[in-house]
Amino acid sequence: HLPVTAMGPGVRDWGRLLLTVTAVLTLPMRPPGSWGAQIIGGHEVTPHSRPYMASVKFQGQHNCGGFLLRARWVVSAAHCFSGRDPGTGLVVLGAHALHTVEATQQVFSISAVITHPDYQPTTHTSDICLLQLNSSATLGPAVGLLGLPRRGARPPRAGTRCKVAGWGSVSDFEELPPGLMEAEVRVLELDACNSSWKGQLSPAMLCTHSGDRRRRGFCSADSGGPLVCRNRAYGLVSFSGLWCGDPKTPDVYTQVSAFVTWIWDVIWRGQHGPQPRTTGGRQALSEPQQHRVHH
Repeated sequence: HLPVTAMGPGVRDWGRLLLTVTAVLTLPMRPPGSWGAQIIGGHEVTPHSRPYMASVKFQGQHNCGGFLLRARWVVSAAHCFSGRDPGTGLVVLGAHALHTVEATQQVFSISAVITHPDYQPTTHTSDICLLQLNSSATLGPAVGLLGLPRRGARPPRAGTRCKVAGWGSVSDFEELPPGLMEAEVRVLELDACNSSWKGQLSPAMLCTHSGDRRRRGFCSADSGGPLVCRNRAYGLVSFSGLWCGDPKTPDVYTQVSAFVTWIWDVIWRGQHGPQPRTTGGRQALSEPQQHRVHH
């Protein structure tokens, strides 16, 4: 079956959504976590204890997550912007409960979206992008940065405990979560994960599972949020199966460590203009796809 991205429903998705709902209604029971409105098997975090978390909104609705890497740069998933006008998007920082007014929130428009040049929507390969905000965030207790793995770092070993956070889906099927939710998951060996996905995965991906019999992981509208291992962003929420937290279709992330050179290259270009080409960076040498937004 086809993977399901973890972004919120858009206009194009309603036909598929209605078909899926019909299938759900014909099932004898609804599995735990199906159409879940939040991180599955997780808990609400202490407000603003994850100050790097970003919410990407379209038409006033939370659609995807992301994280603040530099004061003017947010990392998210490329598929969050497929078929969408970035000029209509907003990035919210410093939030805990998105549906309430919080003095800590900082809201930005998006000046540019730089999608990885090798991104493939059908296979989710290189599902990563950088968002340049219209101005720099003010860093403080509620808004902070999350670091990347160092250049050349290997992905976390199988069994490593990591955490994934998000505000969950905005849909008519579930209540909004009370605030930012988080679940602890464990890294799954890529070959085993690829077997579950019938060979659909690429090497620059990362998988997690609950590590026990409970359903635990991400769900709709968690896309682009970071998988945090050892206080660094090692993954970006990309896609999962139809049922949230289903061990038969483990959660799949973009493996951030494979794109560190490219990320810093893009930020350098954004701050200083084009830099001389270097050798060694596998994906850093190709020109990024930059979509400049005109307001």
